[in-house]
Amino acid sequence: MNLRRIEAFLAVADARNISRAAAQIEVAQSVVSRHVAALESQLGCRLFERTGRGVALTQAAERLAPRLRAAIEEMQRATGEAAEIGNEPSGVVRLGVVPSAARPLVGLLHQRLAARHPRIALQFVEGFSNPLEEMMADGRIDLAVVNRFGRMARRGEEKLCTIDSMVIGAPGAFRPGQELSFRQLAERPLVLAMRPNALRVALDLPSKKAGVQLRVAVESDSLLIMKDLVVQSGLFTVLPRLGVVGNSAIMNVEPIFALVLAWAVLGQAIAPSQVAGGLIVVGTVMWLGLRRR
Repeated sequence: MNLRRIEAFLAVADARNISRAAAQIEVAQSVVSRHVAALESQLGCRLFERTGRGVALTQAAERLAPRLRAAIEEMQRATGEAAEIGNEPSGVVRLGVVPSAARPLVGLLHQRLAARHPRIALQFVEGFSNPLEEMMADGRIDLAVVNRFGRMARRGEEKLCTIDSMVIGAPGAFRPGQELSFRQLAERPLVLAMRPNALRVALDLPSKKAGVQLRVAVESDSLLIMKDLVVQSGLFTVLPRLGVVGNSAIMNVEPIFALVLAWAVLGQAIAPSQVAGGLIVVGTVMWLGLRRR
């Protein structure tokens, strides 16, 4: 049974309100509703009835909630005991990573884990932050390295590092030592990721403050395509420093970018050894990030 669905169900059962439950576990209200609906479909019965002020538990939910809480508590005790025993961690850990952080993080992480914990198998998924967070919510990946622009880490996340964002142009696009204002950036044709995208949202605020509208010539959800359009078509883009291609001219802008490690143990019946494996991956990612500061 999907643990995220159980977490959403128990949050709604406690709060008697879907919006308050969403705030409690720090996910979108639509995600909570989707998890509850999926659990109801899986069980073949309704768990909540809507009321004027929120929701009321059905008889099935009244019986289910205390038993699921007890099961979660038992699982937490079991994982704690397994960690104390110190058995060799094993299992599959599914890691999502934004393209700008994939290199060199993926290679370094694999090398370190293969040497120290050979029984942990890694599965990497590359994508922008919003799709990765959806995959986290749906239980398709276990943890993710995502972008946070000017925001603190959310519950269940650890800040990995802060990285400058850069305006990227083809070789020769900028003079040595040239400074670029936001208004000047708005005059240039841009290739940016499609909405909803964390960087697009982060660029909206200074656009409104400056009273300008960015010239978005092309939208793409592929970092490779964005870089190619910069080099081949004379477009510009904004990327984290880690995502800058080696032969591109670059201009520094205000550092509004923070990579955040967001992790959670998700999915079906996960063994304690897999939980320990996930924790090891989290620790290794953080160690690699701190080492590069």
